[in-house]
Amino acid sequence: MRITAITAFSVKFNQGDFFGGKGETAPEAKAAPYLVQPDWRGIYSPRIETMIARVETDEGIVGYGEGQSPIAPEVSASIVRHILTPTLMGRDPRATRALRREMYDLMNLRGHTGGFMLDAISAIDTALWDIAGKAAGLPIHVLLGGPCRKEVPVYVSGVRGEGIAEKQAVVRGFVERGFLDFKLFGGFGVTVDAELVQALISGSGGKARVAIDTLWKYDLNDAHRLGRLLEKAGATWLEAPIEPEDSRGNAELARALDLPIANGEALRTRLEFLPWLEQRALDIAQPDIGRCGITEGLAIIDLAETFHVPVALHMGMASCVMIAATLQVAAAAPHVDIVEFQPVVLDVANQFLKSPIRCENGRMRVPQGPGLGIEIDEAALRQVAAS
Repeated sequence: MRITAITAFSVKFNQGDFFGGKGETAPEAKAAPYLVQPDWRGIYSPRIETMIARVETDEGIVGYGEGQSPIAPEVSASIVRHILTPTLMGRDPRATRALRREMYDLMNLRGHTGGFMLDAISAIDTALWDIAGKAAGLPIHVLLGGPCRKEVPVYVSGVRGEGIAEKQAVVRGFVERGFLDFKLFGGFGVTVDAELVQALISGSGGKARVAIDTLWKYDLNDAHRLGRLLEKAGATWLEAPIEPEDSRGNAELARALDLPIANGEALRTRLEFLPWLEQRALDIAQPDIGRCGITEGLAIIDLAETFHVPVALHMGMASCVMIAATLQVAAAAPHVDIVEFQPVVLDVANQFLKSPIRCENGRMRVPQGPGLGIEIDEAALRQVAAS
């Protein structure tokens, strides 16, 4: 079997009101306006934006992969076209580990060991695994040594609502449907964040387990203060509390608090995770398969297990491809405790599947078909994709 064609799509589709606020349009983002949220770091899109790679073979098998690219997916798509494709044409797609290493070696000597380069590699890596599974007539999780489960525990990410009462009602609604784990997006002030977590826990009658992602908003002192308040409130974890590059500061925070510190969505390789694990700078590792790919994602999970650090797979802005890939990995990796679930994102992603991915009673069902286990409505996908 040989690779005969590779196509990279920049995908952008509306998702409704993700932020629960309006934000301001960044002046430099004219062709595809992005938002600068007044209380958050970084730049965001009002749409789901991502990059999907389509790999064809001479035996008619087509594989799909996704590189998590919530901003400017055209960049990772361009890397696929101009750097990765020439290396991969004519190669056997089933040589997943060897090809992933070759792709990484193309630019690591120039310092491209993360960012868009790894997003592009991750998309291709997942597409190769999709082909391998389809060629074998097996879901990817079986090729990886699974299954260890057919349903994956999830936490509801991003509780929506304009005020505390509305958010409490949303949480109660999910609890009534069998969902017990939640994560808020915070960073609005130490007291505000802590009070909101406490309100959602008490508003659920103590049934909800609530974590908070502060999006790297705080300095070390404020993160200490927030952590102590969250411990009293009974929070599940504190995610991304301080600067994303500051592993030493995160290690100090993790040592000082009983509350677990979660981190890792910005890291893409085991080499990037290693110093964080060595310093005990995180209590929960959060790799994202859309940024790591399946091959490296499993290596990171195994590395975390070596350090006895639990894994909660991150899953942000995504299409059906990345969601399915994440579930395939989780189904083969018993060290993964839980997976992120964004209801709005799944609802949009399912529009591009002939059979939807189900999430019920706090669990997401692992697709059981060959490869990624999903059947993509490519005509619908092409309507929102630019190749």
